[in-house]
Amino acid sequence: MLIFRLLAILLVFMSSAHALTIGYEVTPELVLPGGYADCIIRISNTGISPVEIKSISFISETIQFEPSYIQYVGNLSANEVYTLRVSVKSFAVGRQNAQMLLSTSEGPFSQNIELLVDDRFPEITLISPLYHGEANYVNISVSSPVLLKDFRIEALFNAFPRAFFAGDLYGVRYFQFRLGEDLDSLNFKISFYNGRSYHEIEKAIRVEYLPSKGVVISLQPSKDVLFIGEAVNLNLEIANLRNDDIYSLEILVFGNGKFSQSSFKLEKIPASEKRIINLLFSPRESGKVEVVVKIKYEDFFGKKYEKEENLTFNVIDSYSLQIINVQKIPGVGMTRISGDVVNYGSRGALNAKVSIVCGGHSSDYYIGEIDAKDYETFDLETPCKNATLLLSWWNEAGESFSLTESLDLWNYRLAESNPTPLYIALVVSIFIVSFVLFLIYKARKSG
Repeated sequence: MLIFRLLAILLVFMSSAHALTIGYEVTPELVLPGGYADCIIRISNTGISPVEIKSISFISETIQFEPSYIQYVGNLSANEVYTLRVSVKSFAVGRQNAQMLLSTSEGPFSQNIELLVDDRFPEITLISPLYHGEANYVNISVSSPVLLKDFRIEALFNAFPRAFFAGDLYGVRYFQFRLGEDLDSLNFKISFYNGRSYHEIEKAIRVEYLPSKGVVISLQPSKDVLFIGEAVNLNLEIANLRNDDIYSLEILVFGNGKFSQSSFKLEKIPASEKRIINLLFSPRESGKVEVVVKIKYEDFFGKKYEKEENLTFNVIDSYSLQIINVQKIPGVGMTRISGDVVNYGSRGALNAKVSIVCGGHSSDYYIGEIDAKDYETFDLETPCKNATLLLSWWNEAGESFSLTESLDLWNYRLAESNPTPLYIALVVSIFIVSFVLFLIYKARKSG
């Protein structure tokens, strides 16, 4: 029994006297197909006696080694480490394996060597929504499980900026491009060093677009029903509901009427913001009056857009200013005309004037401004038997209006007479009064 124990101890001692251990390290840990990795192999003699290494060879169907065979290394003393550096690459994707075979004075040794090959990194992911017809912000993430040096990404489409240089990339980095067109696929060219290998590859992202909310035009009047000749406030609102800014806006307003201003320019409306323009409109006729708003604008890349919006007003068949309570007062050789001018509109009337015109005679009564929902009086005289009463004014939109009314004044004048009968009547009256006084005097004297 003691003999067997001694034999076992001797075998263990003999085995440990010529023990070789083999370790390796691959850098980078993950490579692209065809990319080189550095494999550092360490052969350690953990025994107490030297070991002669006669040859080292590498065998694999998918991994290429440079060099693939080393003919003679020499003696490896006890506790000595031999370090070997080889280059490896593979065009096969996945976990690739190779066998390292050592021929030594103590017999053959082998070691499995593993290489990870992945064609998916770096991965590009779209992390922002895209909207149809907009200059979209393309936000992407680029991820890599291994260090990539001198990383550069370039957009292969109409974009701003065209490219980014990121230096070293490890983990996740984020980039933002501006997209100038709607594309089904966004293609990028990326270049970097993975270990000692330089790579230049293309990556594509399939994309879908959400509908754009666009630009919304709203035109709101201060009142629904208008008079001819009055000016109404219009609030023109332009809302940019897009997700990008719009530039170089030109706004045109036209229709059957007068506008205080018919064209406007705006430099920019940022995304999700609006601009309000106040203007006055004066319709020229009754019925349905249409106002058209047309805008032109550009996106970040200078692409031009147009949009048009219509608004319909109801205009009643009546003027905002009216003459009422006309009084005709007869006089000797003249007729006095008076009355009121009422402003039924919602804004003031300017330079209001009432005139009486007949033949070559004209008489004016200047009123000036008449406030909204207010009135002013006028007073004129005319020697004519037939005359025209004329009311004229300007509204705040800068439009002038007038209306007329015919006057028949035959029955509103005292006729001019010959003064001779009047003188005769006066003489007769004086004679009668004198005669009566004479009779009274004579009666008193005789009494």
